[in-house]
Amino acid sequence: MELLHQPQEIIAQRYRIVDTLGQGGSGTTYLAQDLQTNQRVALKALSLHRMNDWKMMELFEREAKVLAQLNHPAIPRYLEYFHVDTPSDRSFYIAQQLAEGKSLAALVQEGWHATEAEVRRIAEQILEILVYLHQQTPPVIHRDIKPQNIIRREDGQVFLVDFGAVQDTYYNTFMRGSTVVGTFGYMAPEQFRGQAVTVTDLYGLGATLLFLLTHRSPAELPTDGVKLNFRSRVQISEEFAAWLEKILEPDVEDRFASAKAALSVLQGERKIARVLSTRGGWRAIAPLGIATSATIFVLNSYQWAILNHFGFEPPGTICRDANAIRNYINQGGNPNTWKDFPLLWCAAARNKSDVASLLIAKGADVNAKYKYDKTTPLHWAAENNWKDVASLLIAKGADVNAKAQWGDTPLYWAALNKSKDVASLLIAKGADVNAKAQWGDTPLQYPEGNNWKNIASLLIAKGCRFSHILKLTFQIN
Repeated sequence: MELLHQPQEIIAQRYRIVDTLGQGGSGTTYLAQDLQTNQRVALKALSLHRMNDWKMMELFEREAKVLAQLNHPAIPRYLEYFHVDTPSDRSFYIAQQLAEGKSLAALVQEGWHATEAEVRRIAEQILEILVYLHQQTPPVIHRDIKPQNIIRREDGQVFLVDFGAVQDTYYNTFMRGSTVVGTFGYMAPEQFRGQAVTVTDLYGLGATLLFLLTHRSPAELPTDGVKLNFRSRVQISEEFAAWLEKILEPDVEDRFASAKAALSVLQGERKIARVLSTRGGWRAIAPLGIATSATIFVLNSYQWAILNHFGFEPPGTICRDANAIRNYINQGGNPNTWKDFPLLWCAAARNKSDVASLLIAKGADVNAKYKYDKTTPLHWAAENNWKDVASLLIAKGADVNAKAQWGDTPLYWAALNKSKDVASLLIAKGADVNAKAQWGDTPLQYPEGNNWKNIASLLIAKGCRFSHILKLTFQIN
């Protein structure tokens, strides 16, 4: 994805862009110089024009609100929240103190092998941060603890960053409409149901510590039923291994009750209370479908057909990785849907031709519709001008005149987003240039109203008539 800003660009007459620190679902973070203080800062940016989900705006604003209320030495200090308007866009920014050092992910990539003592020290520091966060009113739940979001300085001090997934209130168990937020491999099972409680962060920490010890994503580790079986992959003390098992319990009731409790045991102040489950064990409860925990690391190593039967489905990030999709499909996963939308819809929106090809080969419906707005994968390929994906979908039988909820076809979406290449393809493959939506408007309504000359010229040349709603606002040369 093209970056919103380039080095040396000055934002709001105050921040000079130096470099890019990272990109994620909640925005792009830049290294910037504060021209007023001459200090280096982290500047997180979110473009309104580039958002494909209004939930991103909600999460961004929530992040700013929560950061402004926090005051902890291991959480980079909030500086300000502002927006900048241009003729074609509005961008939002969070300026924050820069956490000096490297992420745990970067350190491992560079070959760093942490000792047990170093891993324990990291765990202690993060737990101290979590104790602080969870004691806020209401509790602040990070929801995305992972190696990329923990910065380690050379002296061993760590910082917790990226509160883009933060939740500042409790969600009810299995609350409908909750957003699945987190990172595959580090998400606690309850997050796949849109639920997060304070001990959700403990699971993310445990998974991160396993990554440090094994140099592998927790999703790649073996499981015993639905529980991680990591002991054969690590060389650590029995005491620490037992502590890790406790913090990584799939069921929230079996984990440490709080960050404070986990810290107390880690520091030797308390003993681990052994779980005496009355639920009959994991193999017994999973078929009954009564545990929230039958969802996570089984994604790469358990029988997906069984989990699908009980309503557990893979995280959306799986769409970005053809190997993950292949593994999921080969273990009985449903090639058509994830949660409420088709997997093929996801692949098309992200321009993943290889993933789309695999899903189609395994039986995915190329005309499957998203239940809420009735869009098809071709609509999303058209919106983003992904010509290769659109060509693949059409070749496999996608309906070029499929109508979404309000009667808008893929050609409408192409016109709306100036996707001339896909618009040409759609027309060549039989798209009706005069297809009318619910209110009688043709695809020309969009380029007329927005004065987008190139796409409108194409439509007119192909016989599209002016929308009866708007008048043409430009002249064709």
